[in-house]
Amino acid sequence: MFKNIAALAGLLVSLCVHFAQAAPVPAEARKQLAAVSAAAVRNYSTRDFGRDKYPGAISAIVPEASAPAKLAELRRRLPQGLVAFIGTSNSLAERKVKGVELVVGHGSSAVDILEIAQTDAANYGMYPKDVQRKIAAWDKLYGVDVWQAETDTIQLKFRKLPPDLKRFAKELYEFCPDVVDQGVGSLAALEQALREQHGAYLWWD
Repeated sequence: MFKNIAALAGLLVSLCVHFAQAAPVPAEARKQLAAVSAAAVRNYSTRDFGRDKYPGAISAIVPEASAPAKLAELRRRLPQGLVAFIGTSNSLAERKVKGVELVVGHGSSAVDILEIAQTDAANYGMYPKDVQRKIAAWDKLYGVDVWQAETDTIQLKFRKLPPDLKRFAKELYEFCPDVVDQGVGSLAALEQALREQHGAYLWWD
């Protein structure tokens, strides 16, 4: 009986999240995105390297160099219940697009951002929900701000650093081998980068 109740509760939560994300983004958010980006607002964000248009969010194309500052400003302006992040940075479907996506959608957490972006690590047998579970666990322990997310990439900041960075660097490497193998080159270098940056740049090639 209790298992059935727990399953039903989980289903209801999933449905609520689904319908919230499917609802139109408020006009005020569209207004703020247009003001901050100084660009046309699109009625979608993109997934799958730009090939899939997701109608549950809105986006605008901004220069890559100014995107972090524009994101910070946009986040200050948005009401609760909405998330903003930098999305697709190199669209395979829109080759003429110069810049990166600034995305606004429904949500309040790092996991909500990853759900909009549908980030996965398919080359390592991990799909969006697998990635989301790991980030959710880190968010609970350390606080995670995902400020950029797309098909195979996440850039994040920790609100507080893990207390044992050597152990955490190993955990991070197990989750995302490319961060060392194609990135910093060693676990010691990863540990140092975490200490200096209070964050990580994850991708699965």
